[in-house]
Amino acid sequence: MDLEDNKKPISDREKWDLLTRQERLGEILLKRNKITLQQLEELMNEQNKTKKPLGELILEKRWMSQGEILEALDWQHQTDQVIIESLKELKFKPEDPC
Repeated sequence: MDLEDNKKPISDREKWDLLTRQERLGEILLKRNKITLQQLEELMNEQNKTKKPLGELILEKRWMSQGEILEALDWQHQTDQVIIESLKELKFKPEDPC
């Protein structure tokens, strides 16, 4: 039996949440090959203990410069804006869950 057979269809609300979910800094850095998966896991474990922002932890470890972190944060913001503007143009809104 294929794993796909067990998946239930995604609701419109779940689709909306996936489309509009903000990409996290760690995901961006991983996709852009700025950190490894092992480094991201280490950062996340440390973040759970210290509650410090991911960028701050990266700077403390000297894995990246402040400029590189700011570039990734700018990328994150730009990506969010593109999604928001695209959805506005489509006038797409999720169905009211109530």
